[in-house]
Amino acid sequence: MARPPRIEFPGAFYHVIVRGNQRQNIFLDEQDKREFLNRVQRYKKELGFVLYAYVLMSNHLHLLIETPEVPISRIMQRINLTYTQFFNKKYSTVGHIFQGRYKSFLCDRDEYLLSLVRYIHANPVRAKLVEQPHEYKWSSHRDYLSGCKGLVDAHRVLQMFSKELSQARRQYREFLKEGQDGGKDETLYKGMKQQILGDDAFVEEVEKKVIRGGISLKRPSLQEVLKAVSEVSGISEEDMESRKRGKEVILARGVLARSWREFGNRLRDLQPKIKRDLSVLSRLSRISDQGEGKRMVGEVLKKLNARMQA
Repeated sequence: MARPPRIEFPGAFYHVIVRGNQRQNIFLDEQDKREFLNRVQRYKKELGFVLYAYVLMSNHLHLLIETPEVPISRIMQRINLTYTQFFNKKYSTVGHIFQGRYKSFLCDRDEYLLSLVRYIHANPVRAKLVEQPHEYKWSSHRDYLSGCKGLVDAHRVLQMFSKELSQARRQYREFLKEGQDGGKDETLYKGMKQQILGDDAFVEEVEKKVIRGGISLKRPSLQEVLKAVSEVSGISEEDMESRKRGKEVILARGVLARSWREFGNRLRDLQPKIKRDLSVLSRLSRISDQGEGKRMVGEVLKKLNARMQA
């Protein structure tokens, strides 16, 4: 199935989120977490990426990565594939353990690096696993407190606070505490919805860097997606929005829901148009996971990608 291309270029900075398939746990014990971090360390050395922060939860993980040369797709492919092989061998299972395509949000490093480090390190506190970030073992927060040079490149962030290490660590702790006291940063959640975190100037800068690859940072509107689905399925936009329940109409709605999600949009934003509960929209989107529905989604995405690059 055709998918919107990832935005990749030397020096790109990403917030990566990987979730377990069907929300299952991807780490069942501490050895699993150590094995995952061993792979991160191995490929960090081999592929030369910068790791600013990480946190491993039971059913998902966060990484904050800069890619000086090797693209994020190659980095995550190596890490996820070899960890999946380890997991399946250890637990005598087969198949995918991660939920489809991992999420990689391209971010403006200068503007959001510190906020993202704080967001990631506060994750166990938000999940109510611990009361303070330093109580959680499986994040890079402790590396920041100790100032040690290991898996994460903590010094790159700490020197933004002060050139003197002890003062930098103190200011970092205060910065983290301010985030906990102030609640969640809504600007970071906005980035998760849009797949890119930065202002218009940042988007224009990125456009210039990737223009040779024919990649567009634009996303199609709901009306554009509806039109493409109608063209591929032969079902009118009016019928998709209606209460009709024919097999072809239901399939077209499923293709619409899946195509809409493929561009990083939320199903709830379809509700005003399709007038269905979220649970119904979620079931509809799964219709096109295989067979004719999967083929049609591929055609829709191909049409939309071509039009955005035109």
